[in-house]
Amino acid sequence: MYHSLCLYGEKIIPESDIVEDAVQEAFIALWDKRKDLDSIFRIKGYLYTVVRNKIITHLRLKKTVSIENNLIEAEEEETDLQVLREETYKILRSAIENLPERTKLVMNYKIGGYTNKEIAENLNISVNTVKTLQKVGYTKLREQLKENVFALILLAELL
Repeated sequence: MYHSLCLYGEKIIPESDIVEDAVQEAFIALWDKRKDLDSIFRIKGYLYTVVRNKIITHLRLKKTVSIENNLIEAEEEETDLQVLREETYKILRSAIENLPERTKLVMNYKIGGYTNKEIAENLNISVNTVKTLQKVGYTKLREQLKENVFALILLAELL
């Protein structure tokens, strides 16, 4: 998480020293509130929010940048979406790992942006076999992910 948080902070302010300090302070704040945060999703969101707030506080104290409420709200939404997308992608990857071996290979290639023809060439199988394995993969993934709407949306978006 350290590297991801630093990259996020550097999008707000391109001063790595300030960003690294904010990330370290975020982990300290997490440690202080560790009993109040019970899920991975909430922990990641909390860390991103603390980093953002520490950087904004620094900017306000230095009076180097004027930050408008719309910018702050947009960054909050972006952070929430980024965390949600990351968690959803992990759920999708985990579901793909439960597929049969050849189906898993085809689905991983498909997520990687390969065409059916490229997948067939890489796996030395026919394009029709690729299509059949994809259909089986989609069906099994929809079944596994039926309770997770966000994962289903990501699946449709990626594939």
